Amino acid sequence: MLTTLPKGYQGRPCTEDDIPELARLDAAYTSELFGRSLQTEGEIRTEWKAPYFDPANDSRLVTDPDLRIVGWAEVADFNPHVRISSKLRIMTGAPPEVGEHLVRWCIERAGASIGKAPEEARVILTQGAFESDSNANQRLLAAGLEPIRVFLRMQIEMHQTPVSPAWPDGIAVRTFVAGQDDVAAVEAIREVFRDHWGYVETPLEDDVAEWREWIYEDEDFDTELWFLAFDRERIVGFCQGYPVAGNDPRIGLIDELGVCRSHRGQGLATALLLHAFGVFHRRGKTIVELGVDAESLTGATRLYEKVGMKLVRRTNVYELELRPGEDLSTQA
Repeated sequence: MLTTLPKGYQGRPCTEDDIPELARLDAAYTSELFGRSLQTEGEIRTEWKAPYFDPANDSRLVTDPDLRIVGWAEVADFNPHVRISSKLRIMTGAPPEVGEHLVRWCIERAGASIGKAPEEARVILTQGAFESDSNANQRLLAAGLEPIRVFLRMQIEMHQTPVSPAWPDGIAVRTFVAGQDDVAAVEAIREVFRDHWGYVETPLEDDVAEWREWIYEDEDFDTELWFLAFDRERIVGFCQGYPVAGNDPRIGLIDELGVCRSHRGQGLATALLLHAFGVFHRRGKTIVELGVDAESLTGATRLYEKVGMKLVRRTNVYELELRPGEDLSTQA
């Protein structure tokens, strides 16, 4: 049951008309913590175009007595419905009941999908909280969620031209070609991330549909920043860059980086990373950042440290078990 909101406060689903205000709330929240916005309005619009997302069912906001949005929550609930993620933003100064209400909504919304999951499968809800936001962490603990993982945001400042990459023998690299590489690139991403903690196998057609929404609907997406490494005709590594990271024009983002198991240990990931640094630098970006699991099963954190990236913030990930059973996600 949802917790009661203070007098004059109201909860309802989000609509597309709310996106500008949601973006302002998000920017105000992250600017207070980190001095800058971490997400643009365009990114929110693109995320909402995901095939599995329906704002009427998968989002909720709370308004104050003056009808200003003071809190906002979303869930991402995709097939096979065993690992339902969520996020929450609360305006500074909002009554604590707002956060409690939205966390409870996330739990109830996730619980409504238990029947869609495979029989005997474990079903969980996850939510992240920036380590520097003590209120968010305490809110999740009070709701019964438990800390399970830490993710890092790492960054490199490029004061001079980055080192040129040294490519392993037999590797050819080119940028992604829309309409030609769609399926093969998604297949490579799936192959790589099967070795990452928390990965859940989803139907290939669902993944391809989601990626196509991003590639073709996001006005900021730039295929010239998506690098594919080939061994003959097979994609064996990739580095997918994104030209913006919030409202700081100096920063470029590496959104996905991976090497297939058969080609690890040969320096390919380092080469892809350095190649991306060089392209961003030529575009006038002086900072590049990315996210990584602090306990990465593939040792990615060590790689990023070796090329000069440094920690800038931490996000704690919490989970709540909604139904016990066989865990279908990668754990080791």
